[in-house]
Amino acid sequence: MVDPTLMIVLIVFVALSALSQLGQCIALFGLRKKMQAIHEESKPLLEKAERTLESAKVTIDDSRTQMLEISKKTNLILDSAHSQLIKIDSVVTDASDRAKVQLERMELVVGETVDKIQGLVNTTQDGLMKPIREVSALATGVKSAFGFLFKSRRPSVVHATQDEEMFI
Repeated sequence: MVDPTLMIVLIVFVALSALSQLGQCIALFGLRKKMQAIHEESKPLLEKAERTLESAKVTIDDSRTQMLEISKKTNLILDSAHSQLIKIDSVVTDASDRAKVQLERMELVVGETVDKIQGLVNTTQDGLMKPIREVSALATGVKSAFGFLFKSRRPSVVHATQDEEMFI
């Protein structure tokens, strides 16, 4: 029936398999002990990490509330600045409009003043210069009349010579 050699080989292989299973069981047992030792050693680290996480959570919550407050205050400041800029814009616009009106008025006043000065100059020339010219013409006429009356009728030698030279 079954060959005894085959039986011995099967028994050896089954024994080897059992021994390997036993070795694996011992290795797993050692691995479990090592894992427990590592777990025990890491407990203080875990506790420190949990405390650090709690502290970070508190800090983040505080920062979040402070950021909300800062954001609200910033929005208020921006709103205030916006309203101030609107007021400044209206003041600048009003001042610009008023300056334009004043410049137009000043141009009218300067134009009227120039016209009045030009009229004054014309009036002065007509009122003063015309009589001065008339007096000057009258004086010239009187001078010529006196010159004619008091002048001798006979031409002088220089005058007669001059007249003769012109005809020659």
